[in-house]
Amino acid sequence: MTLLRIDKFRSELLDNERDIYIYLPPGYSQSSERRYPVLYLHDGQNVFHPGYNGQSWNLHRIADRLIAEGRIGEIVMVGAANMETARADEYTHALEGVDYARDKMDITPKGELYERFLIEELKPYIDAVLRTKTGPAHTGLLGSSRGGQVTYHIGMRRADVFGMIGIMSPYLYYVNPDNLAETRVYARFKGRPPLRKIWIDTGGKEGTLILEKHVRGLVDELLAAGYEPNRQLAYYFDPEAAHTEADWEARAALPLLHFFGQPGELADVSLQPAPATALHGPDAVGRFVPAASYAGGLRLTPLGGGFAATGPAEGVARVDDGGIVRGACAAPVRAAYSFEGRTAQAVWPPGE
Repeated sequence: MTLLRIDKFRSELLDNERDIYIYLPPGYSQSSERRYPVLYLHDGQNVFHPGYNGQSWNLHRIADRLIAEGRIGEIVMVGAANMETARADEYTHALEGVDYARDKMDITPKGELYERFLIEELKPYIDAVLRTKTGPAHTGLLGSSRGGQVTYHIGMRRADVFGMIGIMSPYLYYVNPDNLAETRVYARFKGRPPLRKIWIDTGGKEGTLILEKHVRGLVDELLAAGYEPNRQLAYYFDPEAAHTEADWEARAALPLLHFFGQPGELADVSLQPAPATALHGPDAVGRFVPAASYAGGLRLTPLGGGFAATGPAEGVARVDDGGIVRGACAAPVRAAYSFEGRTAQAVWPPGE
């Protein structure tokens, strides 16, 4: 494994300079002929090295481990540093449905220019100096928070360049902390751009900045557009994850596996009891979170499957299609979740 840095890479489109961070896989120097898929990343100063808060995604270590285990093939990763005070501008598109004027920050959207920077300036340079596979089937884009938002917009607009997009903890709505009014800050697209793989995830402890219902809403929109659940469009919800680089590091192997690995056969389905929140409604008393694990190491929250209440509280409390326990809960609620021929069971409250 080799880590490289290009200092002050110039963008004429954006009229600025930024550092570019590059990961070359262990076998890159061993062959002068082999070419590699490429994953482009936003917030590049955090993906291999500690950021301002001392945390890093440590993607170089994650990729090395997955390659050594034979779970993914060798890849190149390219992280473009953000421009700090200009980050929100560059990661925001001025598209229909993007109400940037009501964002929590004063934004001058430059997302289209940043998109062109990646496609017209950075990618041609990388393809010229490194041995890359250049087509969309071998080119991915990954980001978190506002980086997730801009990944979504670029991917939906330019699936001819980026055939795989990873959208982690995406910033999709501005939620006013005073009155909880919600403003959508992402565009909705017609049709189904020919993306090969889509990864979307979020955590349950990200605060009002990133709400699970908004992220799952985007997933449902993409399902309605016709993307194949689980194999093409994968979703993962971690009820314990917050909005930090450490949380993204903890699950960053999953989009790499989705993009560059082979999931293999379904190995296990599990069900985890978790707390409900006020956002689930006044009658919500708890919830169940399913997960599916595959032989190749991929883990996701299944899109599909079904819940049923199976315990003594049946008829008193019910488990809805989203796994939310609703109604009076005078006794433990036993629930079953079935997915692709496998069934998992759990009890609410935990420990009962």
